[in-house]
Amino acid sequence: MNGTSTIAIAGAGPAGLAAATLLSRAGRTVVVHEKNATVGARFVGDLQVIEDASDRRENVPAMFTRLGLPAPSWVPATSAEFFDARMRRFEIASKEPYAWFVTRGPGEGTLDTTLLAGAQQAGAEIRFRSRVEPASVDLVATGPQTPDGLAREMAFETDRTTRVRVLFDPSVAPGGYAYLFTVGGRGTFGCAIVRDLGGIDGYFEKAKEKLLSVDAFPMEGRRDAYSFMNFALAPEPGRDGRPAAGEAGAFQDYLFGLGMRYAIASGALAAEALLTGGDFAALARERFGRRQRVSLVNRFLYEAGGAFGLSLFARLATRVDFRSVLSAFYRPGPVRLALAPLVAALWRNRGLCAHRLPPHWCRAREREIRAPELGRIG
Repeated sequence: MNGTSTIAIAGAGPAGLAAATLLSRAGRTVVVHEKNATVGARFVGDLQVIEDASDRRENVPAMFTRLGLPAPSWVPATSAEFFDARMRRFEIASKEPYAWFVTRGPGEGTLDTTLLAGAQQAGAEIRFRSRVEPASVDLVATGPQTPDGLAREMAFETDRTTRVRVLFDPSVAPGGYAYLFTVGGRGTFGCAIVRDLGGIDGYFEKAKEKLLSVDAFPMEGRRDAYSFMNFALAPEPGRDGRPAAGEAGAFQDYLFGLGMRYAIASGALAAEALLTGGDFAALARERFGRRQRVSLVNRFLYEAGGAFGLSLFARLATRVDFRSVLSAFYRPGPVRLALAPLVAALWRNRGLCAHRLPPHWCRAREREIRAPELGRIG
């Protein structure tokens, strides 16, 4: 690709906007095509988490600084309350943030609008309500295509008390967890599951009743939405012969279903490949491959432990620095790397799937729910 050609990107999520910013700053002409009328259209002002334990060499603010990306309004997470299936409380803490809370959606100060402003300031053109075929662009960053995990969330306004609570109970969140965050007057309750996806509404109500029973607090201006997680391993992260970043390229943490750090890092790596003419797939395998395989094993261990294992995990987290606990899970050690192909064989989907990726691994599912069913509610 020569230096005067326009670089086209499909998708104005974190991956696409990170790539657009870096490419534009390097002097390239960049056009980002976004099918919706705004950034963050599938979010409702909900609090989301950028994990900060998978890379011990660089924390999230340092990554943003290194990439020259504008920092959103974020709040560090250094403590939390975990609850097991019997509602026993476990208080965890870390010296350094294990995660950062950001707000998602089209509102002022969200991660989405902050990255949009950065891309536009760098010179990128963002075309809203613009649909393009993946084969016609240089980078695909359109987000997940089909749900391997599903979450229903409720965003609201509340008091300014900080609450970070996570419920590990397979009976109300099979294979997943329920969570309550209230930070700076905003709140989000959600239930994330990876099995029996068709039952999400029932699980959501049961988990809400259980986790919100801890104390009473105001909840105003409720907005509900669904979101979903895309779990696959793609040696060639692409679509229709084009490189794909973020969840479009199967970049996501398998353990807790968190994808924002992967989105930004993979978008930046895709920009690097486009600028240098490098092989994005090879770069991605080198940068993320081992971590992704370990993430798959982490997910297997998380589910295999059941209620007892999750309670044990919560108890362990109270005894040591929580960021250190998470970092140990993410470390690509020899045992987990050796287990990865066994887990992949056990969970392998041998039928059709809707990931729209080149040859890849994905997990067999009990029931498929397609993306058009997962619109905003409320």
